[in-house]
Order: sequence, then structure tokens, then C-alpha cells
Amino acid sequence: MNRSLLLFITSLFSVSLSAQYSIDLSKIQYPSIEYLKMGNPGPAGQEIKVNNLFLTKGGVPQLPVMGEFHYVRMDERYWKDALLKMKASGVNIVSTYILWSVHEETEGNQVWSGNRDLRKFVELCQETGLLVHLRIGPYCNAEIVDGGLPEWIVKNKNFSERSNDPLYLEYVRKWYKSIYDQVKGLLYKDGGPIWAIQLENEYVTKGMVISHLMNLKRIAVSCGFDMPLYTMTHWMQSDYPKGEIVPYAGFYIERPWIVNGKNENPPTTFEFFTYNRLADDIGTNKIKSQGDIEMLDYSNNESPFFTCEVGVGTTNFYARRAVVPEEMAGANITLRLGCGVNLMGYYMYVGGTNPVGKLNVFGEEPEFSYDYQAPIREFGTLGEVMKETKKLNYFMNDFGKELATQVAYLPKGNNDYDNLQWAVRTDGNSGYLFCSNYLYKHDRPEFKEVQFSVKLKDETIVLPKNKVSIKNGSYFIWPFNLTLDKCILKYATTQPVCKQMQGNVLNYFFFADDAVKAEYLLLKDNIKDIKVYNAKCRSVGKKYYIDDLDEGERSVIDILQNDGNRVRIITLSEADSDNIWHLRNEKKKIDVVALTKSAVTFDNDSIYLTDTLNQQTIQIFDNQKGQFVTSRFDSSGQKPSFSCQARGPMAEADFICTPDDSLIQKTFKYQSLSGIKSAVLRYKADKPVTCFINGKQIKTENLDSYVKADVATCCSNGNNLVQFISSTKNNIVVAEIEIIQKNGTRLLWKTDNTWTGSDQSVPVKFLSGIKPVKYDRKERLVEYEIKVSDWDQIKEESRLYIDFVGDVASVFIGDLQVNDYYFNGDKWILGVSRYKELLRKDPMIIKIKGFETGEENIYLERNIDRSKCVNPQITDIKLKRDYTSSISIFDLNN
Repeated sequence: MNRSLLLFITSLFSVSLSAQYSIDLSKIQYPSIEYLKMGNPGPAGQEIKVNNLFLTKGGVPQLPVMGEFHYVRMDERYWKDALLKMKASGVNIVSTYILWSVHEETEGNQVWSGNRDLRKFVELCQETGLLVHLRIGPYCNAEIVDGGLPEWIVKNKNFSERSNDPLYLEYVRKWYKSIYDQVKGLLYKDGGPIWAIQLENEYVTKGMVISHLMNLKRIAVSCGFDMPLYTMTHWMQSDYPKGEIVPYAGFYIERPWIVNGKNENPPTTFEFFTYNRLADDIGTNKIKSQGDIEMLDYSNNESPFFTCEVGVGTTNFYARRAVVPEEMAGANITLRLGCGVNLMGYYMYVGGTNPVGKLNVFGEEPEFSYDYQAPIREFGTLGEVMKETKKLNYFMNDFGKELATQVAYLPKGNNDYDNLQWAVRTDGNSGYLFCSNYLYKHDRPEFKEVQFSVKLKDETIVLPKNKVSIKNGSYFIWPFNLTLDKCILKYATTQPVCKQMQGNVLNYFFFADDAVKAEYLLLKDNIKDIKVYNAKCRSVGKKYYIDDLDEGERSVIDILQNDGNRVRIITLSEADSDNIWHLRNEKKKIDVVALTKSAVTFDNDSIYLTDTLNQQTIQIFDNQKGQFVTSRFDSSGQKPSFSCQARGPMAEADFICTPDDSLIQKTFKYQSLSGIKSAVLRYKADKPVTCFINGKQIKTENLDSYVKADVATCCSNGNNLVQFISSTKNNIVVAEIEIIQKNGTRLLWKTDNTWTGSDQSVPVKFLSGIKPVKYDRKERLVEYEIKVSDWDQIKEESRLYIDFVGDVASVFIGDLQVNDYYFNGDKWILGVSRYKELLRKDPMIIKIKGFETGEENIYLERNIDRSKCVNPQITDIKLKRDYTSSISIFDLNN
């Protein structure tokens, strides 16, 4: 090959490579802004209005952060703690389902107290400074049986639910009126926190979406819901009532409802920059193309791009049990922002435990635990995904005013998923470049020699100065033409997190990606002096170029402006950014930026640090010193003690016999509104014995050390006569029937000294005997008894941290099942102090079932040895308590 041909081919490759990372926005027209006609926007000066692009509050554009928290899934005593953690992590709005079946399990018997006290929950949200978005149904889904529709509605043969049947709509009217009566006076127009309601959920019945949703809206308005915003979930599979209801989108990367056996699920389209929502096609009338660029066509798009279900965690279904990493959350949020999302709604933000009714357990799978690996988990701990989620929340809080007005533009090259994925949001002058080279549970190639070019109307931004490699797993947000008070940051290859105003100093906190070198380019305009620490600064014409940063808490660019005010840029490492907290209270003029691994909240004029370690460290940025200052705390307090003892079957039963009789018997009265889910008989006898229940001989299975039988169909409401008949007298028997009801209640019918012989006057005597020490291997079952002492000395929350192998774990205290857990290889965190009152009377019983073969066709993480899951066991268990330290804001000011 001659040299000229080689140069020609090389130049073609260079042009195509360069084109892949170039976008021409010089002729793009900014969309016209048109406001939607909703309900009452709220008090003067704080009006919430929605246009076709973004939301405003008091006329100021916003990019709200909304987190899902189901109050009925948590003990009301812990609501405020979760709300404070939401607030501290950058959430502005709490969204919550109002689950009809949980409040009205039987017709006419509504419950609005305790964990179902909606009004108290909303008032706590207001006290905490959080707005509320009610999702009023009537259908919700939420992994609740029948989507939260009461059984008596679903089984009513006089109408079809989720339809325009007049009788069904009349029931809905009564339900909506019940909700309104609970929150009357707490709507946004009244000075309360409730600013929006969602009608129905995931409603896609062909030909009925508009009519049904409009019927629901008319009913809600007639009941008193006069709101700044009416919403619906809209997965782009049908039309929606334009101008009347704003559609919300949902984006899940981990989808446990997609079952692919043991294999990884293929990547979803949501892992790339795309305008697609839940369906694979948003509709060609929604996308406008100009050259090599795609954008939403706002001339035909009457609603902003809002979301309510961006998945940052996941629940586990039986057939799929993924453990999600923090990067999944970070990538999902980055992708959504890059595609133009202007309301970030997370599902779930706070995990919980499914409520139990008198008839049934409301949860589907698992029946009890709804931990969701959420940013705030079931028992109040911070999830792994919180690290990425909160830093992006802070970004939306502090830079959302400008970002909300910036339109998203996607290079058409993104449609080829083999290409590097990137996008730009801009108002024509300033904006952000978004990039993602992350694929959940799959690898991406490394892209080398990458340099982006963004052509605007008046200039072309090229970044970074030197070409870089974008490695597998990287994702980031880079600003360009970002205004820092009076200065202009032309671009940075670091990601902004938050900003802090202290006197005449404006501090900006960025962080650097581990795999990309940090650099900044600043215009000299309005800069009187500049100093850098742990970095190099060079004067290049009319700009300052800063690189060679040693990222970390002491990496500071200190700018003195011409007006005498200062701007600081602090460049954190990626590891430091995981530990950042930004606490702000405008009324009390509090603005704190801190680094700590502890959970942080702000309440009652104090900052609280909570951790399971009694020695805690926090670094608070000191504006006077221009650096982080470290404080250390050493908390004291009694550590909880506990015991964990494995035990075998019939542990609570006694050996009994009738010395002069061949019969022992007892009548058990079973009365319950709930039905029997399962009933298992286990017994051991010295000599052969036959069991009868209600006169029916039980077919049994002989195991190694005891006998077992399924007796669910033999037991019934009313009196149940249980008899053991021996061929000889003086036979010693120990037995129990374990009944699990449909509402999760556990009953034990066990042998003790209340049993009799055939002659009722013949007493039953206790005799010693040797019970089975463990469950038979065929049952693949283990049982542990947990006892906690020193409750009176333990004031802080305490939890069990459990490693185990098996299939499904169930937790009982006395007669009540309180939790369950699908084994997924992650550490199981189980709260105990939330059950303190129950545990004072009864120990906690954990029963773990093993897999049948270890080859079950379900998804588990690759690092799990499935063969060990056949023989279930707890491999490690610890009881840890929280330690809490506090810092007064007055101490900070001094």
C-alpha cells in the first residue's frame, strides 16, 4: 500500500471518528414555552406551574427530585427518620401510593390510624419541608395483591373494575372522597404540601385511556382535589388527555419481572441515550430530526418530560434475585438527565415491609419484605445506591434552575449501540455534556482518542483539550459555559455536585472520574487573581487552563473576582464524592457541605451522624479556611447482646402419654377470618401410632427421626379433633401441627399436659424424651431461635446482619410472621428494635428453606455457589446498634 493511499484511509477514519463525537447545534431553534392549564397553582409568590418543558415555582424554573415512600409499609414511629434522610439526601418531593385494599380490606371498614394514618404522614412531610405527591389509584400495582384494589371490588360481579362502568366509578368516588377527607386543608392551595395527584396507574386499556382517566379526574376534582398538577403513568403505548393530565415515564434497568432463567437479561434500550420510554417506540410524531441530531418535537409535545419511576434499586422476585451496584443508579440517572428529564422521580426511595390484613398478606413476592435495595432500606440503613443517587440529587437541586431550561439533543450515532453514548443539553449558550459507557452486568469496549465538539450558534466548544479514553463502566456529566458567579467556566472534565454560598464566597464542589484526568478552562474575564492548590494553572491567551490536579478535599481553585467576591472550585476524588452531604435550610441560613461515611440528617438546629461504629468522623467545609475541617466523635453506650440457637422440629412441644390408654387427643378450635395457607404435622413416638384429624386417618411420610404429613385440607374453621392411637398402652408421643394462615399468622397445635386419653378424667403426664435435634434432610429446613437481652438499656435502633445460604427465609415472633427474605447472596439486614414490644414476650424464630437441587432455573449472581443452598444455614450473624452524634449549628457558626 502506498503512503498517499494510507494517509487517505487514515484521514477517512479520523473524520468518521471525529464526526462520531461532534454535534452541530448552531441552527437549532429553542422551543416555544406554553403553560398548561391545571388546577389552583397555590399561594402567591409560590405558585407551581407547568409548561411543555419544565416546572416553575414562584416563576423560577425547577428540576425537582421526587422519592417514593409508602407510609403503610413502615412503622409510623420511623416515618420521620426516613423523611429526614430523604431531605438530607436531596429529595424535594415525597410520592406515595394510597393503597385502597390496605385501608378498606372489607367494605365499609376503613382504617386510617397507626401505620395507615395518611394525615399524620403528610403533616410530617410538611414539618420536614417536603412536598407530597399522592398517587390515589384506585389501582396502584406496587407489588400489592390486585394492585391495591380490595378483594371485594375485584370479586364484585355487578361491574368490571378499572372501567367506565357507572357503578364502579361510584365506588371510586366514595374512595376518592375518603382520601380527600383525610387530607382536607393540606392541599397546596391551602398552604399544605400536597401539590399533585396521580390518577390510576399503568392504565393501557385500548381505546379507553383518555375517557377513563378523564372520568377519574372529574371525580377527583368534584371531591375537592384542586391541584397544580394532575398526572398519570404513561408508557407511550396509547394516547393521553393532552392539556388535562401530565404523563409520567418510568425507567428500570434491573427488571426482575423479566425472567431469563439463570442467564443475564439482555441490555434494555434504557441503558442508552434514547427518547424511548417504556415501549420500544415513542412514536415518530414525538421525535424531530435535524441533520444528525434527534430531539423531542415540542411543537407536538404538550407535556414536559417528567418521571415517577426511575429505578435506582430493585425488589427481588422469586425467579430473579439480582444485587444491584451503585453504578446502576448513577448511570440510570445520568442517562435520564441527558435525555431531557425535568422531574426525577425514583421508585423506590425508601424500602419497607408489606402490611398485613385480617384476611391476607397484601404483598405478592416476597410477601413481606419490600426492601427494594433502595437508597433508604427497609430498616433505615442507607443502601449502596445512595452514594451515587444523592450526589446527583444535589446536582439537580443546585444546578436544576438552569438545567431545566436546557433542551436535550442526541446524536443520531447513539442509535448504533456499539457507539459511545453521549448527549448534550443546552439553551444555545451554556449546557452540559452527558456520557455513558456503562452497561448493567455487561461489558462495554473502551473508546480511545475521544474528544467532543459542540457547535453552538456563536462558537464551538471542544473538550477536553487532550483526547481521552472512555473506559468500560464510565459515565459522567461535564459542564460548558457554566456561570460561576461572575466567572465563566468554558468547560470542565469534572462533574459538578453542589454549590454553597457563604458571605461573599461562592464554593463549587466538583468530582473527578477515576478514569479521566481533570481539567478546567476558565475565561479571564472578571478574574482579578487566581490561585490553585494541588494543581497547575497556565495562562493561555484569554483563558486559564488548569490540569494536573491531585483530586481530593484539598484540591482548590481560588478565584478573586474583580468585584472583590471569591469563587472556589473544590475538586473531590470520586471516592470522596460518595461521602458528600449537602444540608441546607434557607430559613435558618444553614448551608453545610460535609464528607462522612455516616448517615446524616438535620433536625432541631443540629446535624446528626448515625453509624453502627461508635467512632465517627465528619469533615465539614470551613469557609474561612477554605478547606474541610475534621471532627471526630466517640459515642458510648451498651452494645446489645443476643443469642442465636439452632433448633429442631417440635421444639415447643412436650412428650406425653396416657399410662393406661392407647389414645391421646385434643380438640383445637380454629376461628379466623383468614384461611389456611399451609399446615404440616410432625410427630415422633416410641411405638407405632396412627394419627386422625376430625376422624380422618392421616397419610404420613416416615423420615429419619420423625414422621411428617401435609394436613392443610384436614383442618378447618371450627373444632378440630386431633387423635393419636397406638397399638399398645403407655406410648410416648411428641407432636405439633404448624399452621400458616393466609394473613401470615402462625399457629402451633402442640402436645402438652392439656391433652387427654379416651376417658377425660385420665390425666396426661409429662415424660422425658429425646426430640430430633434438627430437621430431616428431606425437608431442607433449618430453624433458629434469636433472643435479645437488655432492651431497657438499648435506646438506639438495632439490627441483625445475617449471612446465610438457602432459598427463602421466614421470620416469626410468637404467632406473627413479620418478615421474609429471598436469598440473593447479599447481607440480610433485619431490624429487631422495631419489634421490641413483641420480642419482650417471645423470641424471634427464623426458618430457612433450602433449594431442592441447587440447580433451580432462577437467576442468582455469578459468585454464588448454588450447591451450598440446598442445605440451608446461617453462616454469620451479628447484632449491631446505631450510634448517633450531633453537632449544633450554633457551634458551626462560631
